[in-house]
Amino acid sequence: MKKSIILLFAAALSFTAASAQNFNSAYFLDGYKYRHRLNPAFASTRSYIALPAAGNTSVATQSNMGIQTFIFPVDGQLATFMHPDVNASEFLSGLHKNNVIGVDLNTNLVTVGKWGKKGFTTVEFNLRSSTSANLPKDLFDFAKNLGQKTAYDISNLGVRSRNYLEFALGHSHQITGHLNIGAKLKILAGIAVADVNIDRMDITMDRDRWSVRSEGSLKAYVPTLDIPLKPGSSELDFENLTLGENFDMNSIMTPAGYGAALDLGAEYRFGGILKGLNVSAAVLDLGFMSWGKNIMRASTSENSWEFAGFDDISFDAGDENSIGNQFEALGQDMLGLIKMNRDQSEGYTEMLSCTVNLAAEYEMPFYRKMSVGFLYSSRIAGQYTKNEGRFFFNLSPARWFGLSASYGASEYGSSLGAIVNFDLPGIGLFVGSDYVFWDVTKPIDALGGISLPYKKMNVNLNFGLTFNISRYRTLGDWR
Repeated sequence: MKKSIILLFAAALSFTAASAQNFNSAYFLDGYKYRHRLNPAFASTRSYIALPAAGNTSVATQSNMGIQTFIFPVDGQLATFMHPDVNASEFLSGLHKNNVIGVDLNTNLVTVGKWGKKGFTTVEFNLRSSTSANLPKDLFDFAKNLGQKTAYDISNLGVRSRNYLEFALGHSHQITGHLNIGAKLKILAGIAVADVNIDRMDITMDRDRWSVRSEGSLKAYVPTLDIPLKPGSSELDFENLTLGENFDMNSIMTPAGYGAALDLGAEYRFGGILKGLNVSAAVLDLGFMSWGKNIMRASTSENSWEFAGFDDISFDAGDENSIGNQFEALGQDMLGLIKMNRDQSEGYTEMLSCTVNLAAEYEMPFYRKMSVGFLYSSRIAGQYTKNEGRFFFNLSPARWFGLSASYGASEYGSSLGAIVNFDLPGIGLFVGSDYVFWDVTKPIDALGGISLPYKKMNVNLNFGLTFNISRYRTLGDWR
């Protein structure tokens, strides 16, 4: 069973290392080469080439939970929330109705940006990945307070993962002395997809056993993933699933689906008495993905089934009962709550998760290279929708150097962001984050010695190197 849990999570998070989260902290920084990803009306200040790996990598996790949500000190040791000495009310008070965690990746494979007479054109090839999970509070109430009630209603348990390659052609253009517009066409090739949705799960006490009945479905395609059926039935056998053992290059290279999307944007810079006020708006990833007929489908059983309960989690001292093993045992029990019967495989088409950006900036009249701004960003993705408001302070004392600091608030809490950008002749370099954090755990050996945020699992790291191949330019003489 331990193997099955690991493989199940590996399948759901396949190719995930952020439609991905964009680097919002760089929205108002002219020298940042990838501003066109935040609004296609923005142009880079130089023509450039970005190569694989070094070009631009964005890795992010977002959550309204933290490690402190699930781990508590007990008698000088750390234990999970399931430990009998952890107060149930204290644990549940730290949860939300819906507890969400997302892992995003946006990696640049190749990008070329080129200036023309009155516009800026980009050609991009990117790997994009986004995985989110929603864990309702009632699920943890059931696990922690097992037996205190005779019936539980758990809804909206799910995992969503989208992974695809993106080829994009964009152009930003000056229309008037104050107005710029932009558009970007994207062609998509699917790599892997997973949707696990448990819309409702009823758990009731039946004599000395728990009886489970649920309504839900699974749709998935992950290369080299195989979930067999239990002998003589159509029920998926999660205990014997395999991932990566039957390697087939064709399954890796053959797209799981195709799609297309548009980015649209505009920027207006006022003159006269309002000079210094700039407003902009954009809609990103407005499009669809059509997944092929090789998508595996399954749905929950029409009949109820028995669940033995959370009864095999040990809290005795020793390496065999480490925090990791406690969570492993918890995961084994949670998997036993779900039974899926395989249905006929068939393709489907869906809308992408799109993003809306609305922003305003004001340049200081006494020093135009200093400004303040506000960005409202909404990523529309069903139960994984995120809304964020972010305030900015921006400073670009020279064409070759700029920095921005920001403060944002969203469903995942508040955060501080920052970016430092160098835009030199011949080379560009930037590093920054939307989530600057200080409270971290001790290095975790299982993660290669990496420390994780203690209060909220919000991490965002963006860095990149570009080769600049033109003089400094802007759409209009803004400076």
